Amino acid sequence: MTSSFQRRLVLHLGVAVLGLGLLAATAQFVLAWRELRESQDDMLRQVAALALRRPGHEMSAPGRGELGDHDSRIHLAMLPIDPAPAWLGSSMTSGLRTVDTRAGRMRVFIQRQGRYTAVVAQATDARDELAWNGALRALLPSLLLVPLLVWLIGRGVRREFEPVVRAARRLEALDTVQQPSLELQGMPAEIQPFVDAIEGLLGRTRELMLQQQRFVADAAHELRSPLTALALQARNLRHAKSLDEARLRLLPLEQGIERARRLSEQLLDLARIESGDAPRESVDLVALGRELLAMHFPVAEQRGIDLGMEAADALCVVSSARLLRTILGNAIDNALKYTPAGGDVTLRIAALGDGARCEIVDSGPGVEPTQRDQVFKPFHRLAGQEIGGTGLGLAIAREAARRIGARISLQDRDDRRKGLVVRVDLPGGRASDGSES
Repeated sequence: MTSSFQRRLVLHLGVAVLGLGLLAATAQFVLAWRELRESQDDMLRQVAALALRRPGHEMSAPGRGELGDHDSRIHLAMLPIDPAPAWLGSSMTSGLRTVDTRAGRMRVFIQRQGRYTAVVAQATDARDELAWNGALRALLPSLLLVPLLVWLIGRGVRREFEPVVRAARRLEALDTVQQPSLELQGMPAEIQPFVDAIEGLLGRTRELMLQQQRFVADAAHELRSPLTALALQARNLRHAKSLDEARLRLLPLEQGIERARRLSEQLLDLARIESGDAPRESVDLVALGRELLAMHFPVAEQRGIDLGMEAADALCVVSSARLLRTILGNAIDNALKYTPAGGDVTLRIAALGDGARCEIVDSGPGVEPTQRDQVFKPFHRLAGQEIGGTGLGLAIAREAARRIGARISLQDRDDRRKGLVVRVDLPGGRASDGSES
């Protein structure tokens, strides 16, 4: 079950804002409460000061009763003009105090001036009610703003995630990845690298799909030609009028079957290289080279080609033996195919740093520098060459080299003779020379 990042973000921010808002509201309530209580004490002082300013004024006349509105319930007594309240007792020191009376608790302020003493009292329940109401009124805006702020956070987060939602819907609506660009713009900066990675992946997938489509089309074309030729040759064989004529017509049929078999094997090799694993192990390049030369020696001997190797006694690397055999085998096969009779093909193996370099040097027609990138493409054949083949050898070698991290390239011969050098540079990780014999 997946969780919504947007919902979790809103929830976390909302809880944080709500918690901080409640904390701030509590602090605001306590501060407002204390400020109102202090203002009420100041009001008692001001009433006493006004009463003492003119003791004979009507404000201090006998029988005045309560001062102010009914909610405040402030009582004033001017001694000795008024009789002392029964709850006052004998304590007549000036200042603020809280006194318990029969009518309830009272907040009392006493101030002396000459022979007069002003006694100002207020019921604490009235004070508490006024302070509570005032503090709540001061708190009300904050209580209303906190949920509004949470709502604004949710709305803002949803608005920021709208490009992501639109991009998800756009991706979901795609049937294929053939569009040149998804144009996923307006993303948040934190998500843009992820979006760029997705677009890059889609671009690579699109390119791979195009390559696969071209490969399948080329493979179908290449298979159709020999199969059509085989069908014609089989029909010709059926109409042979003599055994000698049948044997003569059987030769191109066998050659066509061999070509189709070779093409099928190379297609399978390429598919296995692209999708299979390449386990690493210690590989003796010199022993592998001797094995490959032995495999190709009959073809070289038949065509009168000098096939040899230049290498040290042993050179081991950590790589895939299967893919190395594929790379070097296809390069040697390609060199023998294009080298004329009486020519030479040499496999050179040498150390290169902590890696190794393998070179297949032939004395064939060579490849123009402008054409060297093209020959690595599947089914590509050199113009003007009448050599039969599938055009997959170097394409398979390049894909195998890519899988093991090697670099394959075409170079001119060092001795300025006509021919071609297929160079394979293997990455670092060379094993000790004595690891394998």
